[in-house]
This record gives sequence, C-alpha cells and structure tokens, in this order.
Amino acid sequence: MQARYWLFAALGLFALGVVVWLTIYGYQFLGFLLCAAGAVCAVFGVLDLLQKRFPKAATWLRRVFAGLLAVFLLLSVATGVWLGVSMGGAEDPAAEFVVVLGAGVNGTVPSQALRERLEAAQRYMAEYPDAILILSGGQGDNENLTEAECMYLWLTERGADPERLRREEYATSTEENIAFSLDLIEAEFGVRPEKIGVISAEYHLLRASLLAKDAGVETVCYPSHTKNRSFFCLMFVREIFGVWYALVLG
Repeated sequence: MQARYWLFAALGLFALGVVVWLTIYGYQFLGFLLCAAGAVCAVFGVLDLLQKRFPKAATWLRRVFAGLLAVFLLLSVATGVWLGVSMGGAEDPAAEFVVVLGAGVNGTVPSQALRERLEAAQRYMAEYPDAILILSGGQGDNENLTEAECMYLWLTERGADPERLRREEYATSTEENIAFSLDLIEAEFGVRPEKIGVISAEYHLLRASLLAKDAGVETVCYPSHTKNRSFFCLMFVREIFGVWYALVLG
C-alpha cells in the first residue's frame, strides 16, 4: 500500500475514534482502539515516505516496528487466554466477606454492567446465607449517588437483608475497592481477613484477584455474566491492558 493510502487510513481512523470517544457512552475505549490503529497506519505511512529517500533505514525501521507489533499481538493473545480461563470464577466461592465491585450508575439507576453484578450478588446471597457483602464504589461523574448506595437500594428493594450489607462509598478504582473494603471489614469486625470473595464481571475477575493478591489477601471469585456481547468483547480487550497495568504497577 502506498504511503498516501496508509495516511488516509490513519486520518479516517483518528476521526472515527474521536467521534466514538465523544458520542457513544460506555464505548470510549473503542475510540482509543481506533485512534491506536490510526497511529499504526500513520507509522507505516511515514515509513513508506522515508523509503524513497532513506531505503536502508526505512527498511530496518519497518522490520523493527513490525517485530514490536508482532510481540504486542502475541502478548495480547496470551493474556487473553489467561483472562479466558479465569472467567469461570472459583469452584467453591464461599467466603465470610464478599466484595461487590461497583460499576457505572446512570443518575440513580444502575447501569447494565452494575445490574448484572447485582443479580450475581442476589444469587450469591441465596447460595451462601451467612456471607456479609461489602458494596464498594464511590460517586463518579453523572452519578447522583454513590455506586455503593445505588447497590444497597437496589438489593434491599428486592428483599435483601440490610444486616448482611455494608457500604464502602469512597473507592474510585478496583485497587481502592479492595483496599477500602478490607479497611472497612477490619474497622467493624476487628479482623483483616486472609480470604475474601469478589463479585464482578467475568472479564474483570483476573485483574481483581491480582490486585487483591498485592493487598495481601486471597480471593475466591464469583462472576456476573455480561449479556451485551459487543460490550463484553470491548471490555475483554480493555482488560488485557488492565492486567498488564496490574502486573507492572500493582
């Protein structure tokens, strides 16, 4: 492909990425991916332009860039396989304390992702009637109440026992969900558990368990199930980067 075609493709992908980022709620990461693909096309376009004036250097740079891209794709596939085998959760997810990880709230209504986690929490409470659930999540942009409060209201309105629920209303990330929930358990019950349960989307369980391990606690995970398959695929890809972040900076 000639340089101009690479550059036209790059421009189109950048433009589409920006539009998606700004206009489609919940799919901002898709906008990032489109812009990243545009950046790759732009690099190949620039290398094609350099080929005419600096053929040896351009050929070497193309091989290096293609090699790095291949390594990136191989690592992505390997991490994706790791994510895939972690999505089923624990064989025995019983735990005394279980953290329900928050997700978006649309005003005062749980988003579909959060509702799916709450449905999983309902099932868990029915299966393990002695467990205490820590509902963890602060208040984000466009949210009229904390994620923890939204979860508490949704569950209690559907018959959940309030005595089995605790609200952790300050966390703004998965790392904080785990850390602040452990602090809450220790403050109220006088013990910092060595094992906790975690309820979250299936694609999110691996990263949650890695971050919990960094916090010094084992996890038994219980998945919710994402019904929107396009959203699942997008979040699955995003979690690849999230796992890398947890491994490198966790």
